[in-house]
Order: sequence, then C-alpha cells, then structure tokens
Amino acid sequence: MDSTVMKQNPPLIHHFIGEPWLSIYEMDIILNPGFLLHLKKYLCYISFISLMMTGCKKENEALEDYPFPDGPVYFEFPPLELAEVVSFVPMGEPNVLPKDHGGFLLKNPFTLPADIPVFAVASGVIIVAGHGTRYLEHPSVPPDLQGTPYDDYHLILQISKSARVNYGHISALNFGILTELEDLPADEMGRNVEVEVKAGDILGWVRPHGAMDFSVTDFSINLNLLNPSRYPDNHPYSADIYNYLKEPLLSDMVVIAARPDPPYGGKIDYDVNGRIIGNWFLTGTTSYIQWSHQLAVVYDHLHPDRIIISDGSPMNDVPGIEGPGAPDVWWVKGNAPAPENIGVEDGMIQYTLINSAMIDDDLKVVEGVILVEMINENSIRLEVFKDSVSEDHFTSEARIYER
Repeated sequence: MDSTVMKQNPPLIHHFIGEPWLSIYEMDIILNPGFLLHLKKYLCYISFISLMMTGCKKENEALEDYPFPDGPVYFEFPPLELAEVVSFVPMGEPNVLPKDHGGFLLKNPFTLPADIPVFAVASGVIIVAGHGTRYLEHPSVPPDLQGTPYDDYHLILQISKSARVNYGHISALNFGILTELEDLPADEMGRNVEVEVKAGDILGWVRPHGAMDFSVTDFSINLNLLNPSRYPDNHPYSADIYNYLKEPLLSDMVVIAARPDPPYGGKIDYDVNGRIIGNWFLTGTTSYIQWSHQLAVVYDHLHPDRIIISDGSPMNDVPGIEGPGAPDVWWVKGNAPAPENIGVEDGMIQYTLINSAMIDDDLKVVEGVILVEMINENSIRLEVFKDSVSEDHFTSEARIYER
C-alpha cells in the first residue's frame, strides 16, 4: 500500500486558531494573560526558530565520514508510541503562513511523569539539541499541578545524507543513551552535537505536554516557494512525513491522520507565479518573524478543498503586555473563485469572508469582504473590509504584497 491508501473514519479535529508560535494541536495554547507569561512564550518561539536555523544547514563537515544512506530512506520505527496518540495533525496550519511542521496529539495530556516513549525512527546521528522550560498552565490541569515546570527538549536527528527529522516538546531525555546531553542548560536554544543512535532507541519521553511536534527536512526536495530566501533554512525543504513510511507503519499512521486525504502529512507550498494563491509579504518586509507583514491565500490543512485567507496584519511584531496576538483566518463563502486561477487578467475580485471555526456553511457568520487584484506576476493589492457585505473599490488603506 502506498501513501494514497484510503482512510476510514478520520479523527475529528476542530479547527482552532491559536497564537502563531503555538501549534493548533498544542493543548496548552490558552494561558492566563500577563507580561511574564507572554515573554516566556515569545522567547520559546524565538528559541525554536533559532534551533531550526542553526540546525538545518545543508552540510555538516563533522559527519562527512558517517555512513548515511544515499537516496530514499524509510522509518523503521514510529516517532513515538502510537497507542498513546489521538491523531497526527499535518503541517500547513495557516499561522500566518502555512506552518512547516505537524505533530501528534496525545491522549491524557497534563499528567506526570513523562512516560510515552519517543523513538529514533531510523539509525543516524543527533546533530542539534535544545532545552527549554514550560509550565502547566491550562484550565484542564489539576489544581495541584497548576504552574508546575517541566523540561522541553528539541532534537534534530540526521538519518540520511539529505534527510533529518525534527522532534519538539520531548519532556524527558533518555540519558542512558544521550549521555552527552545531560549538561544542556534550560536556556539552550540549539547546540550542535554529535550523538549516534540506532533505529528504535528510546530518545526520551513525552507528557505532560499535550503534543509532540514532528517534521522531516529533506534537502533533496525543493518545495514550490517562489522566493525561498524569505524563509528559515529548513522551511523550503519541509517534507510530507508519510513519504518516509512503508507497511505496516504506513497503515498505522494513516489511521491516526487528521487530514482526510493525501498528502496526509500536509502541504505548505501553494505559490503559483502570476496567480494570487500562495504566501505573500508586505512591501518592505525584512524578516520572517514580521508576522504583521504576512498574508496567505491557500487551502485549509484539515479540509484541503477549502480556501483559507490568513491575514497577519492585526499582529504585533514585538509582543508587549498582550502578546503579538493572532492572525485573522477566514474561509471563503461559496469557496470560489479558486485562487490558483486568478491572475492579472481577472482584475479586482471580491471574496466574502466567513468564520473558519465551524464546519457547516449554513452556520457560518459573514465577517467581511476582501478585495484583491494581481498587479503583476509577483505582487498583489489587497484590502480587508471587516463587517461589510460588499465593496466595489479600493481605498487608501489597500496594502501591496510581494513574493
């Protein structure tokens, strides 16, 4: 059976838009407000970006002599104990741009100790390790555990000459194997290391965190991103993890896939030259973490037939007391016209915006309209009119986006 295996009774995952550095599947997304809390969360996100950017270089001279496989590689073990998993949520959540990693929602979150084993999916070398601290702060946490700190580790495991797997939110490491990582301080954003492991080795354990992030970076692929220099080093090489599975593991993973159809691991590259579909950056954007400058006109990661418009303009690029906020994310009423068909020749078009959090279109509330037009092959003009039902021209508030 290949990755197009038919899925039966996919798990129901409600579409919830959280803050941009927290995954849709993270169970601790709703936290009490306060400056220190938002600062901790912001620093955690910056740490993750730093880990990815320092750990995903294409070459690693220290590993030139390691006998990595050359060519396709497949997982010999699942990333963690699948019996403890509710579902795998794919990459592509629009937060603001489609997110480049997915993750495993865990059963019975917010419980101690960390006891769900995390496995080396194949033999290889851990090349980057990071260590942070999180806190149990969620309404579902038992009162006696509220505020309890726990470790939060990230690992990058190289498994072939081109492929690396990224583990996030491991709550405890197996120092019986990873002896060299015992001295990682709790503020280590990403240390270059070299720890050889075998397929099936227990790298650590997860819980109390509600999910484990997981992704594959494969430098042998090239995603369809028209301006890859806009992104962190690993982003343009984010692969569908289901392409690295063979039977029987493939069928086991399809059963827990939250996405009902292939690609089960999700999709983040929608750019089409000369069409409005894909990722956009406000004119003058200089940094990937300028969230307020980002826009995505793509398809929903859990409902892949539905147009999504994700607008980062309400966000604060430098979080303050209230944090950076969240993007506006909408579905399109009538789910048309298809953005991959709209170009310069179509002029200005209008999309009616509806709430993306409800599945039944009859229950969706109209939240405004967007006017958009393709100016040239690499730029668009766009304006959002909240609480409006129809508009026929742009105003001075229109924004210009580029690839």
